[in-house]
Amino acid sequence: MKNNYIVVDLDGTLIKTDLFVESILKLIKKNPLNLFRIIWWILHSRSVAKDRVARLVDINVKYLPYEIKLLDYLKEKKAQGKTLILATASHKTFAEGISNHLGIFDQVLASDQNTNLKGLYKLKAIREIVGDESFIYAGDSSADRPIWEAAVGNIFVNAPRSDVKRAKKSGKVEENFTTKKSAISVFLKQMRLHQWAKNVLIFVPLFTSHSYLEPKLLLFSLLAFLCFSLCASGVYFLNDLLDLEADRRHKTKRFRPLASGNLSLFLGLAGAITLPLIAFALAVSLLPVAFLVVLTIYYLLSNAYSLFLKSVSTADIMVLAVLYTLRIIAGATAVNIELSSWLLAFSIFVFVSLANLKRFIEISSLPENEPKALGRGYSKNDGETLFSLGTANITASTLVLALYINSEEVMSQYQKPEILWLLCFLMLYWSNRIWIGARRGKIADDPVAFALKDSVSRMIGLMFIIIVIAAKYL
Repeated sequence: MKNNYIVVDLDGTLIKTDLFVESILKLIKKNPLNLFRIIWWILHSRSVAKDRVARLVDINVKYLPYEIKLLDYLKEKKAQGKTLILATASHKTFAEGISNHLGIFDQVLASDQNTNLKGLYKLKAIREIVGDESFIYAGDSSADRPIWEAAVGNIFVNAPRSDVKRAKKSGKVEENFTTKKSAISVFLKQMRLHQWAKNVLIFVPLFTSHSYLEPKLLLFSLLAFLCFSLCASGVYFLNDLLDLEADRRHKTKRFRPLASGNLSLFLGLAGAITLPLIAFALAVSLLPVAFLVVLTIYYLLSNAYSLFLKSVSTADIMVLAVLYTLRIIAGATAVNIELSSWLLAFSIFVFVSLANLKRFIEISSLPENEPKALGRGYSKNDGETLFSLGTANITASTLVLALYINSEEVMSQYQKPEILWLLCFLMLYWSNRIWIGARRGKIADDPVAFALKDSVSRMIGLMFIIIVIAAKYL
């Protein structure tokens, strides 16, 4: 029997994402209070919810994560004269936009205000088009089983093994595309474990107070480090869920697990919720109330940054600096150590400089036809201003360090305080090196990630520790 029709599912099949979830996230980013409207619509019916959300949200179909192998296969079949039908539970507005963009589909079947085109409803719509003729169906999930059974041939895209096995027994497998990576490895990658290095700042109060030889305080610092790291990873999940389109248009961020579609949005939501919950449970059970307060402020401010503050120029830089400084404050509260005003002043200047550096790198990497960074409050014209502000702040931090070294506090705490002057030299060397590197385009995205990979930066960090210990005990 000749099969002229190939019917293709959209979410999870042709694209590696779920458009309903993605459009909800985009609507929530516009205004978090929209969440209550969405819940009300879903309680009414899923089809109504999809229709309401689609009217308020635009999806840029050009940058969606398509299943390239399936797309190439469909283009080949189209060239052979096959009739391609896009059949999806996503709203017709999105489906038609994708169909127009790809230019290979002859017809589109999709959800509207009255119908959620899924499962048996989708099969009925397909039958109204193809009649008694046979068709091949491409799908990915258990919801597609009634259509796979009705189809004469099955195309699987990362489908359940049981469905593939059943189709093989009946000889109905046309193609089986398996492009998914290990969920565990991709989830861990999305947690950005390398970014946990930022939370080493929690140990700064323990180190500067020279209390690191006390096992109990060291244990509390380790617990605080774990809490902040898990909480930060949860924030990374939420940030990337809300920044999908902007990340897909970025030359390196488009490879992130959520932006690329390698991690499902549902696992992304699970990470955004469960990781902070674990962090707060540990903090409540094992650490002082003051630490819990700082962790709560960090979490709320981080989410406010993800939702809207990152797009407000200057405010975003100040918030980033505060988020870094909160790590140091958290480290002090975890072990009940009083923070030095010198340390706080030094930290603020350093972190404002690094925040300026992050934005400078982002806008410097913009293509010529894109003068403004998507989702940010900066354009290419702000590059020189950010460079000047960043270098000025890092120089100010070195000045604060020099004044601290000459203070009575240092004179009474260190055996050889004059050795600490080497820190100023190292600070000036490192800051000049990293800013010149950014100017030359040698730092791809995150300056902290660069410093962790950069052997010279690591060596300077080690020398910092050695110098402080030497000044204390020599």
